[in-house]
Amino acid sequence: MQFKKYSASKPFQNLIAYFWTLESVEGIESNMAYRFVPDAYVDWVFHLGTPWSLKFADHQSPEATRKFHVFGQIERYLDLTLPKDKLKVFGVKFHPWAANKLWNVNMNYLTNSCMDLSDLDLPHITFLKEQICMATSISERIDRIEGYIRENLEYNERDTLKDYVNAMDVNTQTLSNHNISARRLQQRFKTEIGISSKLFMKTLRINDVIESIKANPEQLLTQVALEHNYFDQSHLIKDFKKFTGYSPSAFLKAINPDGDILNLRIH
Repeated sequence: MQFKKYSASKPFQNLIAYFWTLESVEGIESNMAYRFVPDAYVDWVFHLGTPWSLKFADHQSPEATRKFHVFGQIERYLDLTLPKDKLKVFGVKFHPWAANKLWNVNMNYLTNSCMDLSDLDLPHITFLKEQICMATSISERIDRIEGYIRENLEYNERDTLKDYVNAMDVNTQTLSNHNISARRLQQRFKTEIGISSKLFMKTLRINDVIESIKANPEQLLTQVALEHNYFDQSHLIKDFKKFTGYSPSAFLKAINPDGDILNLRIH
């Protein structure tokens, strides 16, 4: 599995965390399943070959996906099964505070869902999909996405939750309300990001934990729990299993060393 990141040009870095590509090795990884752990971002996904199928944690069986789709926030892990043909994907990872304003959609409707990109009802989106497919290089696809946003979508960062997200203390799970009521802030998180601020911070914290244990696999879990402000090791493991489906030790055994979008190879 080959995963690569590409930076957005400077005017778009407040909207897009990065662009990404994912390709399987032909004849080796077909029908393999990988696990995606929530990362608090949202994505546009363009399959340039056969799409994968997916299964959310609480679903009984996998379901086919459209060739071009959008992922909202994901509350728990999901499993993606690669197609028999070679997988070739181009993706756009949006900052969580930007999507609601750009797409003009209630993000709570997209939580735990993978819907057709056309269902966002954005202007000229069909033409964009055609352009992405016809492009012959990564740089051309990036140019097409940025050009589409510049010409078709409006964005006002002053009206977003960016400052609230940046003010979060993920380890202590606290969020400054900036003179806004707690109830109003929760309503905004549900609408503009798709999940509660509490779950959003938990997602960020678990991702910090994952990076910590990947960087230092020999580190004691008691130390990891302390550094990330968990009450004790058992609380860390409970949270970890909820988000990833694995204990930290099992996670390390299953980790996909070349992965990022797909964290774990599960069979």
